[in-house]
Amino acid sequence: MNRQEKISSLIGDIGIPIIGFFFWNWSIYFICLFFLLDQVSKEVSGLVRIKAIRQRVKLPSRSYVIHASSFVLCVLAVHFYVYTLHPKINFLKEMNDFFWFNDMGIAQGFILIPIVLLTERLRYKLNTKLFTDEMHVQHWYFHTTQLSAYFTLFLFMILFLTFVEMSETVSFLVLLSGFTAITLFTDKLSTFFPR
Repeated sequence: MNRQEKISSLIGDIGIPIIGFFFWNWSIYFICLFFLLDQVSKEVSGLVRIKAIRQRVKLPSRSYVIHASSFVLCVLAVHFYVYTLHPKINFLKEMNDFFWFNDMGIAQGFILIPIVLLTERLRYKLNTKLFTDEMHVQHWYFHTTQLSAYFTLFLFMILFLTFVEMSETVSFLVLLSGFTAITLFTDKLSTFFPR
């Protein structure tokens, strides 16, 4: 992951959640929904890029299985983590509230979703112009590593919350630290996760 991508990821993975939590009164689940929205957009972009080069580069089927499994496990871990933090949560109601949350005169779903999609589209276009086939594959593996690391982070949080009561603010700060570490050190973490 190059420096520009790290900066872009830090803004999305760290900057917006900080603003959301401290200035827009987002709950932990709102932060997690934004995180998942960002991950879904990266998934779609990554799949499109890999599909575009599949005639020239053959990824082993195992890579697709590991990647898909990491994504699904990450989504499940996020929801189980939030449930551990707030056992009475109603996920459907919270998803609806997230979309219709109104802080600036318009429902944030109409602002956030297009911004996330547009940002990923711009990143996709830039990467398509600049990346070689090998770089696309490397980016795919980096994203798999990130998903696996995010799953590990949320699993750690679930286990920790099982034994220690934690306020939402402390939990958010721990998550934020984890997101930052994963974003900055994905290239180093990739040696610990399977391909």
